[in-house]
Amino acid sequence: MLPAKVGKQLGRPTYSLTGWLVTKFFKWHNLILEENAVKLSNIQPNDTVLELGHGPGFGLQVASQLLMGLEGKLIGVDYSQYMHEMASKRMKEQISRGKVVLYCSDLVNMPIEENTVDKVFHCNCYYFWPDLKAGARAIHRVMKPGGTMVTTLRLDSVIKAANINVLTGDKSEWRSGESWRPEVYMEALQSCGFTDSTSKTLGATTSIVVMQRISRLKRELQLLSAEPPPGVSCWQIEGRVDELQAQIVGGANTPYEGGVFTLEINIPERYPFEPPKMRFVTPIYHPNIDNAGRICLDALKLPPKGAWRPSLNISTVLTSIQLLMAEPNPDDPLMADISSEFKYNKPLYLEKAKKWTTEHAIQKNKGCLETDEKTAENKTKKTAHKREALSAHENLEHTKKVCMQ
Repeated sequence: MLPAKVGKQLGRPTYSLTGWLVTKFFKWHNLILEENAVKLSNIQPNDTVLELGHGPGFGLQVASQLLMGLEGKLIGVDYSQYMHEMASKRMKEQISRGKVVLYCSDLVNMPIEENTVDKVFHCNCYYFWPDLKAGARAIHRVMKPGGTMVTTLRLDSVIKAANINVLTGDKSEWRSGESWRPEVYMEALQSCGFTDSTSKTLGATTSIVVMQRISRLKRELQLLSAEPPPGVSCWQIEGRVDELQAQIVGGANTPYEGGVFTLEINIPERYPFEPPKMRFVTPIYHPNIDNAGRICLDALKLPPKGAWRPSLNISTVLTSIQLLMAEPNPDDPLMADISSEFKYNKPLYLEKAKKWTTEHAIQKNKGCLETDEKTAENKTKKTAHKREALSAHENLEHTKKVCMQ
């Protein structure tokens, strides 16, 4: 009974002796956590920063000192009226200047607009949320793409509290008796669209750092630029991270040898929990690639029909496409007649594939990737017309089999 009562006061302090003792505990126990959370958040002068479960306002004080730019803004949310009033007194001057805004609200219903927050931090509080996934969705809603969230906790103290049932409380109120575990929280975050979750230990403080999908994409592109797979290149279109182009050099001893094939890549909002969308812009004669450039490849489809998983990335998919070019799969075709040729009249298939490669993919400088984006864009506009012209010229009546999605 007593552990549950203490747990409720830790999650939502009230005007009581226990609530007053909890605020003293916060000052002694949470100050280093707040300071580490602010440090790891890498707050910039003009950021919009949100602290969840701000308590008496110690973390707000630390963060506000870094938001010295004209556009810098600090938001605090806590659903304890007692904590809201304590923090309001502590931050009175900053509130009067419009630099700080505090809300007495639960996490799910916090009155903050979508895609407006650069950095989010919170300390020792996620295990008091009734629903971890609902909380994670609420945070994701208000964060800007590429924003960073930091959670800090003293894991040894949390384990002790969980063992004496301080954190589990009434199971009808708390999410479950296991919600305090960092891995459970990280799983909830990932299921709601967060990526790049990492756990760090700083002395007695365990920190969870979460960055959204654009940070991962930037890292992927940096890696592709520094260490691209042989015969593959990839770049952004006009600085957009979610629209990319790639080029693949046709492999030796294949009908695509000497050709450079351009692909269009679109990154969905839920990447990496959904696969990137890729299609060939350069016409290619292949049983698993249709006239629109669509590709039948397991790595581009979600389970159970596909093999995409978040641990894969753009580089591995491009490498898989390169392998598919060298080793077609005629048993799962998009182009049934080309598949039939591949199986039963391979010389004819090779002849036509080489002809398409010569007409559309052979570059002036063989074996070199084209890195000028403007040239690539011009090619993109022209190739659709070339594809239609070639089909008409050869009078090919392609019968398509829809690759199961």
